[in-house]
Amino acid sequence: MDSRQAVGWLHRRAGFGLHPDALDAAVERGPDAELARLLAPPEPGTDPWAGLELDPMDGGRIEAIVGWLARMITTTAPYSDRRTWNLHGWLVSSMEKVNQPILMVEQIRMFMERGGGPVPDLLRALTADRAMLVYLDGRTSTGDAPNENYGRELLELFALGVGNYTEDDVLAAARALTGWVANPRGDGSVFVGFRHDDTPQTLLGVTGVHDLDTVIDAVVADPAHPRFVAERVAQMYLGDLSDALLADVVDDLAATYVAGGMELDAVIARALRLGLDGATTPVVAAPIPWLVTCMRACGVPYQRALRSARNGLGEMGQVPLVPPSVAGWPTGTEWFTSSSLVARTNVAAAVAGETAADQPVMIAAGDDDLDRLAQHLALPEPFSAATTAAIRSAPDPTARLALALVCPENLLS
Repeated sequence: MDSRQAVGWLHRRAGFGLHPDALDAAVERGPDAELARLLAPPEPGTDPWAGLELDPMDGGRIEAIVGWLARMITTTAPYSDRRTWNLHGWLVSSMEKVNQPILMVEQIRMFMERGGGPVPDLLRALTADRAMLVYLDGRTSTGDAPNENYGRELLELFALGVGNYTEDDVLAAARALTGWVANPRGDGSVFVGFRHDDTPQTLLGVTGVHDLDTVIDAVVADPAHPRFVAERVAQMYLGDLSDALLADVVDDLAATYVAGGMELDAVIARALRLGLDGATTPVVAAPIPWLVTCMRACGVPYQRALRSARNGLGEMGQVPLVPPSVAGWPTGTEWFTSSSLVARTNVAAAVAGETAADQPVMIAAGDDDLDRLAQHLALPEPFSAATTAAIRSAPDPTARLALALVCPENLLS
């Protein structure tokens, strides 16, 4: 990758792209400086839900969703906000079951605050998180009737992976985690001793496990845990690598994870360095990262952009705070369904329609300077011959920009 390609890759993969003016400045700084700049601790960001009336017993669903989207579109800390988005798709809860937006908002705030730190601390916070207690039924789990849902997903989807635990481990985790309930009228969760089974359990070969802290200690001490985190980070930031390259990358990232005190930022930073050095493959952009990247590149005021695009979120198949299952959203070419692509086409037209005539992307589209348009969109390569022909067949600059936003090259990051 040359300098422009490398900087564009960094911001599309580890952030939400850039406005062309900001992209040009980033290219001037160079990839190494830009990586360091991305990873630098951000200034405290604006709370996207400040002032919203998110009644614990009421709705606020639209406000919660739009508030987070607005934060992503306007972010000055793209790395940390993209990391938060990625965590939402890994450590999943959904408003469809939680049904109280304030609980989902609390969880995303927790990801924003803790997401780059030690994963064991993140898992501890997640285990007692009110949204998670509702979503995976921890709030109904008692010593007399332990619920296995959270224990199973902790081991399978959040920390270890398939094949690295037994059914006995699931039950042991479930028993040791009993007693936590969501505080219905205040902040946070509450541990209720009489609902808890304090009998020492054996979990993953570790004896004496009996509560939240000892469960997480046993899980993160398992040899499968560092490799699981390494594989998740590689998938999110580097794409579907070949088996041989993936094995080397996972070895590298797992070692970095352990040496870095199990801090997530350390392993992501190493992954991005490996990506700049060539250990990466194209990734299909999921609808929300694609949409936010398009809006930022086009310089559309977020209020207008969201008004135009909001109705298309469900049709594209990805609504923030509403993942379809505990496994998260689809990945890769699963996004290339006919209905999702039609919805993206409509959303692209809406975003292009809100783009001002003096925006660099619109000027390039109007001048038929498609190489420059591809650069403004931070694409790794110029448009293909087929894409170029399709864009040039459009009747006006707005239509040309809309096609560029939804072309195959811009659906990859």
